[in-house]
Amino acid sequence: MILHDRTPKLSIAAYGIEIPITGSNANRTLEYLLDQPDLAARKEEWLREEHFPPLTREAILRVHDPAYVERLLAEDERADREIERTFELVNPDGTYNRYDPARAERNLRALREQSLRLAAGTSRAAELAVTGPERFWFYFGGGMHHGQYDFGGGFCPVNDLVIAIRTQQAAGRIGNAWIVDVDAHKGDGTAALTREDETIRTLSVHMAAGWPLDQPERLPDGRPNPSFVPSDVDIPISPGEEAQYVPRLAAAMEEMEKRFGIPDFLLVVDGSDPYERDQLPSTQLLRMTREQLLERDILLYKWAARHSLPTTFVMAGNYGYHSWEVYAGFLERQLRGQLDTL
Repeated sequence: MILHDRTPKLSIAAYGIEIPITGSNANRTLEYLLDQPDLAARKEEWLREEHFPPLTREAILRVHDPAYVERLLAEDERADREIERTFELVNPDGTYNRYDPARAERNLRALREQSLRLAAGTSRAAELAVTGPERFWFYFGGGMHHGQYDFGGGFCPVNDLVIAIRTQQAAGRIGNAWIVDVDAHKGDGTAALTREDETIRTLSVHMAAGWPLDQPERLPDGRPNPSFVPSDVDIPISPGEEAQYVPRLAAAMEEMEKRFGIPDFLLVVDGSDPYERDQLPSTQLLRMTREQLLERDILLYKWAARHSLPTTFVMAGNYGYHSWEVYAGFLERQLRGQLDTL
C-alpha cells in the first residue's frame, strides 16, 4: 500500500531556498504508476490519500529536548533561527547560504509547518503497518534522519523516524523496532537519539566520506558532535565500491538478525539519493545505478516479507528531476505482486 499526503506542498524554492528539492518526486512516481492501465484500474486497492496535520507537541517531545521544541514551535523569530540552522541558510559570518529571502513567497514558519506535516505521515504509515491488515506501507514523504535531540540539521527539523516508533511503543503496539537507513548520508540523528535505547536498533549504509562526516568533531559550544555516534551497524561505502553495496547490506541484515533477533517492526529510510542521477551535490560520492537500487529495495522488502513483519518504507532523500525513477521501478513491481514470486 502507498500512503500519500494530499495536502498541496510548495517547492522549497517558494521559501527562497536554492536547494534541488523539487517537491515533486512523489507526484512523479504516482503519475507514473497511474499511467499503467492495470494499476490505475486497481487504484483503490493500493493508494491511500490523507491530509496530515502537523506533528503535535506531545509527539515531538517523545524524542526531542523540551527547550528546543519550545523554540521550534514558537511564533516568533526563535522558530526562524531554528529553521535557518536546519536548512543551513546562514553562514558563520552571517551571509546567506543558498538562500534569498527577497525571493520568498512564504516565510520560514510556513516551511516548519510543511515539514511537520510530512513528518506526521511517517507516524501514520507506521500505525497503518502495525495495526494491519496490510503489513507493507510505502509513504511518499518522511525520512528526517538528521534531526538531533536539541537541534535540527540536514533539512530535518525533527526526527520523524524515532518519533514514529516511540509513538507506536507508547500505544503498546510494538516493543522493539529496527531502522534500516539506505539514504546516501549517514543516519546520524537516528543513531544519536537511540544510542541508549535497546528497543530501537539502527543500521546505516552510506557514503564513507562527505556530509555529515566532514563536520567538526565538536559543536560550537564544545560538546562532542553527535553526528559521529555510531549506528548499531554502519556500512560506509567509498567511491568505486558501489558493486559491494547490496552484498554488504545483505550481510549486515544477517548480522542484525543474529545480534538482536527479529524486531516487531521495520522502518526503512529508502533514500533514492545514492542514484547516479541524483542532483544534490553532497550525494555525488555514491553513484549507484537504478538496477542496483532496485536490487537493494527488493532485498529489504523480501527480508521483511520472509519474517512477516509490519514494514514501512519512507522516501527520505531524493533530489532533482530523476530520483522518482528509483521509487517507480520498485513500486511498479511490488504492486503487481512480482516481488512475491522472486
